[in-house]
Amino acid sequence: MPKDIELSRRKALAALGTVGVASAGAGLGTSAFFSDQETFENNSLVAGTLDMGVGYSAHYSDWSPDEAEGVPNVRMWDGPAGTTGGPGDLEPDEVGLPSNAAWLIAVSDDTDDGTPDTAVAEQFLENTEYRSFNDGTLDCIDGAANSQADDAERPVIDLDDVKPGDFGEVTFDFILCDNPGFVWLNGTLRDASENGLTEPEADDPDEGPGVELLDSVRAAVWVDDGNNFQNGDETPLAVGSIGEVLGMLGGESLGTALNGDIPAEEGGGAAGARNCFSAETEHSFVFAWWVPIDHGNEIQTDSATFDLGLYAEQCRHNDGSGMNDEPTGEPGGEPGDGVDGDGAISFLAACVAEDSDVTDATIVVDRILDRDDSGDPTAVEWSTGDVEIDALTVKYGSSTDPMGPKFTTYIFDSPASSGTAVTGADEDGSFGDEDGSPETTSAAADSDQSESDPCPDGYRQVDKLEFD
Repeated sequence: MPKDIELSRRKALAALGTVGVASAGAGLGTSAFFSDQETFENNSLVAGTLDMGVGYSAHYSDWSPDEAEGVPNVRMWDGPAGTTGGPGDLEPDEVGLPSNAAWLIAVSDDTDDGTPDTAVAEQFLENTEYRSFNDGTLDCIDGAANSQADDAERPVIDLDDVKPGDFGEVTFDFILCDNPGFVWLNGTLRDASENGLTEPEADDPDEGPGVELLDSVRAAVWVDDGNNFQNGDETPLAVGSIGEVLGMLGGESLGTALNGDIPAEEGGGAAGARNCFSAETEHSFVFAWWVPIDHGNEIQTDSATFDLGLYAEQCRHNDGSGMNDEPTGEPGGEPGDGVDGDGAISFLAACVAEDSDVTDATIVVDRILDRDDSGDPTAVEWSTGDVEIDALTVKYGSSTDPMGPKFTTYIFDSPASSGTAVTGADEDGSFGDEDGSPETTSAAADSDQSESDPCPDGYRQVDKLEFD
């Protein structure tokens, strides 16, 4: 049995002192300390997403009889030509189309109960629907939208015989996945053409340079509850020409900014910014358009091709001013007829021989065949109506270029009133015009041409069409 050990405080201290001396003598320079470590493994940073899913339903009214089926009362706006009715021109039970703010027709049923008859408006729009895509089935799956525009039937609007009084609308549905965002409706102009001048168009007092269609066709945009017409407190965010509303005529404009359903601060945006759109929720807005009831001759044969786009950027850390540098589509699309220009057109100059009796001409661009990466025309079809010219000069290039501005000149074998103008030459030397003998020169080369006097020696200028 072990003996009890008697240990006094003095003995304990002496023993500790002995141990300490032994340690110091045996391990001079070593040390020991308490330690511990807790490990947090698999750290990572994963970027969030902002993915937009889209759907739409499109409607068009050309006043065909079947549009009024199931709609007891349809009243046409009978105000001054070129105007539309407004909210104050509606009876209490009427709904204005394409919008209450700018209507060409008002619909109602036979029950005058003092409230708008939304059911008849829904019936009229059902009668005039011509296309839809993923309408009402938007969702987010693992941060990604289940419906992309790449899968949609396009174009959304494709009409080739629009007349004064026609109208239509597209209700776009969209969802933002993973993050709230600011949203814009915008557009990119692909092509706009006069397509020649009919006699009534040429005689119209409103006919002028350029394509009047983009100014004459009107449009309105509002955030909608999904029923495709304006009701309740829905108010247009923009009303103007179709070019203005889509931002196609506004320089750096992003188009029409839409107002969302949550304050910007709630989505992480700047205080005082317009509302953001919440994530994981389906939203809707309407893009309505109409051709005013007017004589309308100035738009005869005019055409315009444009891309519609929705642009979204995250709400967090932004103020809604937008920084869109994303193109709505490929600028200008595919080159037409295999024509491939080499530089943006600055102007076209119509030239006649010095001894010609022609004193004036009007150059019209009938069709854009090709654009550069910025969307500027590099090849066009042109015409001068009843006036024939002897040569056409295309100016392109920059005055800051060491070689100076460049000119492609077509000298016609016989006077011409139409043709194709292409900057530079194709690889095979073709300029797309069999009737001309084109030659490309530079202002710094052996050339008698300049920006102020672009016609070749022996010819004088009778018109110049500047490109923006």
